[in-house]
Amino acid sequence: VDKGKYKLDKRYKNILDSVRVRQRKIFRFSRLLSQRFENATEYSLNMNSVHMQDLIDALIGSGHFLIDTDSEKSGLYFIACPTLDGRLKEIETLLRTCYHPEESIEDLTNPYVLILKPECAISWDGAVLEKSGFSPPHIDLRTGFMRLIADGPQERLGDANTAFASNIGIDLNVVVPQRANMTRVNQELQKIRRTTYKLSNTIMDSVEIVRKQTEGLECQELIQTCFAFATEFGQRSVLYMDPNRRAYHNLKMTRLALDWVSFVADDCIPSDRKTFRWAVVALEFAMVMTRGQNILSISMTEYDKLRAKVAGCMSLLISHFDIMGARSNVAAEAEKQRLESMAGKLRLDVSKLRDDEESSKLVQAQWVEQLQQIDEFRKEREAERQALGRVLEDSNEADRALTYLSASAGNVVLRWQQGQFVGGGTFGSVYAAINLDSGHLMAVKEIRLQDPQLIPTIVSQIRDEMGVLQVLDHPNVVSYYGIEPHRDKVYIFMEYCSGGSLAGLLEHGRIEDETVIQVYGLQMLEGLAYLHEAGVVHRDIKPENILLDHNGVIKYVDFGAAKVIAKQGKTLVADPTGRGGRQNSMTGTPMYMSPEVIKGGAPVNSRHGAVNIWSLGCVILEMATGRRPWASLDNEWAIMYNIAQGNPPQQPSNDQLSELGLDFLQKCFERDPARRSSAAELLQHEWIMQLRNQLSLEPGTPATPASEASFGSMSRHESSNGSYGQ
Repeated sequence: VDKGKYKLDKRYKNILDSVRVRQRKIFRFSRLLSQRFENATEYSLNMNSVHMQDLIDALIGSGHFLIDTDSEKSGLYFIACPTLDGRLKEIETLLRTCYHPEESIEDLTNPYVLILKPECAISWDGAVLEKSGFSPPHIDLRTGFMRLIADGPQERLGDANTAFASNIGIDLNVVVPQRANMTRVNQELQKIRRTTYKLSNTIMDSVEIVRKQTEGLECQELIQTCFAFATEFGQRSVLYMDPNRRAYHNLKMTRLALDWVSFVADDCIPSDRKTFRWAVVALEFAMVMTRGQNILSISMTEYDKLRAKVAGCMSLLISHFDIMGARSNVAAEAEKQRLESMAGKLRLDVSKLRDDEESSKLVQAQWVEQLQQIDEFRKEREAERQALGRVLEDSNEADRALTYLSASAGNVVLRWQQGQFVGGGTFGSVYAAINLDSGHLMAVKEIRLQDPQLIPTIVSQIRDEMGVLQVLDHPNVVSYYGIEPHRDKVYIFMEYCSGGSLAGLLEHGRIEDETVIQVYGLQMLEGLAYLHEAGVVHRDIKPENILLDHNGVIKYVDFGAAKVIAKQGKTLVADPTGRGGRQNSMTGTPMYMSPEVIKGGAPVNSRHGAVNIWSLGCVILEMATGRRPWASLDNEWAIMYNIAQGNPPQQPSNDQLSELGLDFLQKCFERDPARRSSAAELLQHEWIMQLRNQLSLEPGTPATPASEASFGSMSRHESSNGSYGQ
């Protein structure tokens, strides 16, 4: 049951994450279309002939002119504002498109064109622009409506409407405040809004389906996640709906709030602390959805149920509080049961009392039994010591390696308490932990030693890696505190990074603010410059091995040993003959590897750490685009072939990264490792210096990195569990 529950929980959460990413992309695209092309407002012409003529007279009197086209036969009239007199090309451009680059200068005359389609023909006695080759585009305007088209959306459209109302002095009923004049764009926007409405309703309906599928499996956390996702999606989607759909959608969300509160009150464990948090979120959402007209849309039965469930949630919240020094009802009841249980154990049963002789024999028998247990334990320990002596005499490499590791300088003795699970892989698990001596948080990586034949190799790698890590001290490198070896496992103590991994951050999409990419790039470069100056090459730089602490400061993690263990000896970490250097080994993730690593060895004149610079470029590319390097290729062999040919991955587009950023990536993806820029050189690149000037940072050296506080202020909105090397 637990295995099925875990698979179901994982499958649904993966689906929700996928939907969330796609939702953000389609909303971003819809927002882009709206901001660029929704440049029209539609008014109603539902009026009698007298009022219609008043409108025409007001237009003529304010200097508007009629554009003579053949469209009058189909009932369409094109009328331009006075400021467009003699500007035929601007009129054509305004009717066909309205996109303006951000740097374009705004027209302060607030030009606009009116398209009328009245129920009856109109009589125009004002100025007329005679035919001059002007052919209007296809207009999808219904009879009895008028469309005002401005030279841009948002502020430009608002200014044009204000100018129009000021010119005619007549109040007209607005039917559609903002829409795209271009027919195809308007159709696509309407399609997106219809799809958003249907998808939001489907997601809200799916919550009940998930509850039925997980009935009896104790999947309250999964159901809570579904409620939270459905409400988040619904609140974002309502911005893209027309008034009619919005009213029905709000009613459905109000009922979803009722279901959510009922779920917390009826199906969750009252004494669980997670239920307390869920109740707070559910009540907040219910309070938002029952404001204003929404509360009037539900029935009296639903209203009574809402009152009862809200009262239940409030009682649950109160039970978790300590009021005036008194314990909560739940805690008091639990304490009462515990005391009664203890009293039952200590209560004296007179019927079972024995005389002095029987009691003496019973006590002697218990003593003899305890002495036998102590003696058996002594014999077992003695046998272990004898066995260890024989192992060393017989040169058993596994036990000899563990004995050596236990006496190494990296071995530490800490009093610590294991906390929550942080991450894991094939080699073991990573947990948060508390150092009981200092009270500080730390991460503990548990490495299992299961195959005796691999233990000497693993221990050797741990010893070598710790020898390097003990001398590293830099704000952008995770601090390692030491190891605690056991016969079947080894604990590695390191700095705890609560911000999670860069890979977890990128699961939610690309980093759109280039300044944030520059901040992360600067920190990664300073960490690499320090490592390279110390003669260390990371060999597996990727988003999973880049963590963020609580201030958002970059931290490199996993310098090779954990990866060796994870591969159970399959990863090449050194030339087995002892003739090659460690940098020639093929350790790492193929899509982030440099050409010289793929081909099995770097030229003699390669610059130290050049392989890291290529990988750094891949990570920055992924931050800018939101996709893995070589995402268009479907297998590792194709990726490795392209990299071996010296081809760089597909670069970001100009709207994803600036020209300076693209030039920075070109220097990272230099095919020749002898000509590829070093980390110290890239710290002086104009793209990085631009950020330094913006933050008023002095250019640092690898030994004197920029202030952590400067980067800690760049807070992140989302985080995920760090990998610590998986």
